[in-house]
Amino acid sequence: METFTDDTVVALASFLSPRDMLNLALTCKRFGDKHGLDKKQSAARGESTREVRQKTENISLMEVVARTVLHTEWTDEERNALPRNGDESWFGIYQDFLKLFHHPLQFDKLVGRSINYVDHSSKDKTRVRSTGSPASTAICSNIMRSGKHYVSFQVNDEDPASNFGITCGVMRPTTKGITKGLTKCNPLHDDLSRFSLKDYEMLYGDNNVDCCLFNTFMGCGLIRERWKKWEDSELLAMNEGRERLLSKMQNQCNPIQWEGQEPSPTTNFKIGLLLDLTKGTLDVYKNDRRLGSMKSGLVGEYCWVVSVASLSDAAQLLVSIGR
Repeated sequence: METFTDDTVVALASFLSPRDMLNLALTCKRFGDKHGLDKKQSAARGESTREVRQKTENISLMEVVARTVLHTEWTDEERNALPRNGDESWFGIYQDFLKLFHHPLQFDKLVGRSINYVDHSSKDKTRVRSTGSPASTAICSNIMRSGKHYVSFQVNDEDPASNFGITCGVMRPTTKGITKGLTKCNPLHDDLSRFSLKDYEMLYGDNNVDCCLFNTFMGCGLIRERWKKWEDSELLAMNEGRERLLSKMQNQCNPIQWEGQEPSPTTNFKIGLLLDLTKGTLDVYKNDRRLGSMKSGLVGEYCWVVSVASLSDAAQLLVSIGR
């Protein structure tokens, strides 16, 4: 590999997956170290203009590969949906790009004892089955940070009572640890702040909505502004009246009525959701027909989620996710 120029390495490594690029970066300093040469030093070594530009940006050669592939493949809309945060690794952005726009959507995390994949043998994570109560949740780990994103949830069952507790929408991204130790999970009611991917106290300022779901049975929206519950000592330190009241309301599951809402009392239907983080809106579709905009003012990062809390034995209740 020492006989290859950096340009040749970039061209060859561009066929690798983000994980393989990272593995190659870990093999030696040439591929993995961040470069910091100035233009005079680089020019003295006879390096190409392209190599000089790459090295003065202080990223590793394999990150140059990931960035080069991205700039070649993504559209303007896809690029705007994945703004780089500070010195975020280009491996991670490339991986997010593939998951958000090219790989099939799937339920990466199942939380609670009453939900399972329909077919474990085929490793198909696009369909889940509810097995009754208590409330359980299926989470798509694709993190949406900007731009427009669409998802569809297909619901199939023969028992009308099963549809009562199906809610779908968006919530804050969580760690893998959320799948351990929780026998039940409903992001509208449970404190999931300890599983947040970010420093919870620093999240998104006053425009904080940790969970926003569509109730398929009633047609209304449901929000939980703040996962982390206020301690009694924190509430006592607040001014009595509006400040303390608003703080208590942040921990509650609050219904929202919206123009165009429509119930789905049947058990075979498709719900589509369009999250526009440029406008901060969440639009709802039923069987490919737009109902309206359910929520506005959404800020920050979200992922897709479905929560099921059936009052009956819902062994035949199936929910699938797709684009």
